[in-house]
Amino acid sequence: MAFIINGARIGDDVIEEEFESLKEHYLRLGEAVCCDRDAELRAYAQDNVINRTLLEQESVKRFGEIDDATVEARFEELKAEHGGDQAFYDNTGFNRGDRKVILDKLRSSLTVDRLLEAEVKVPVNPSEEELENYYQENLDQFMGQEEVRVSQLFIEPSSHEAAREAYVALRQVRKELLAGKDFDEAAREHGSDEEREIDLGWMKQGQTMPEVEAITFSMEIGEISPIVATHYGFHLFKVTDRKEAKPIPRVDISGLEERYLSDRRSEGIADLIDRLKSTSSIEEVPEEAPVAGH
Repeated sequence: MAFIINGARIGDDVIEEEFESLKEHYLRLGEAVCCDRDAELRAYAQDNVINRTLLEQESVKRFGEIDDATVEARFEELKAEHGGDQAFYDNTGFNRGDRKVILDKLRSSLTVDRLLEAEVKVPVNPSEEELENYYQENLDQFMGQEEVRVSQLFIEPSSHEAAREAYVALRQVRKELLAGKDFDEAAREHGSDEEREIDLGWMKQGQTMPEVEAITFSMEIGEISPIVATHYGFHLFKVTDRKEAKPIPRVDISGLEERYLSDRRSEGIADLIDRLKSTSSIEEVPEEAPVAGH
């Protein structure tokens, strides 16, 4: 599909280019971008292209076109920032044959940035009250991690046959624990490694094996786990205490002011785009449809 935005035709090739760019971006972030996310990413691509087109059109209407000399000067600045001509191409993945593409992207960026600078006002030095209000309104973004304190009874079998025997023995031990036997006493009696700590201390998610984490973080204080098999051996766990997730104190949050300013800027851009959309004509049309008057 194509779009006609205030009379300007935006072909499907532009949407497709943005779609591929988004996929590459998420891949660099280590996210899965398989075919089941294509519809989602294509919708993002359409929104990005529409929003960028509206911003470019408004900027040109107010300030005129960016001249070629300004675009060329910005290109030279970029290459210098990367450490030179060759370093720029090595770092960005572009090649020398992409010069027109690079200049088009720079023109678009300069055009949009000029409008945003004029329209989106972000406080340079936010007040303590503004930062505190932002912190309180977004507490869910500043939560610490849940923690559990865990004890374990561990048996490391020396052979396949020993593993079967250990499993049967642990089933009996677990029955005794559920009947009230002291966990530490059972661990000392049946654990196969006398030097291994029974009390594993406090754990946060991501600090232990996934199979252990899945069990222990789903348990209540005093609960005895089922037998857990890992590549080390067999385990029984008991959660002895837990700390629920709670907000990190504001003074301990690194970069809070930067996040506040970034969010304010994002909100300002979104408001500007909404205003532009309210006075614009955006029509989705089949790719082959001609533009009236062209």
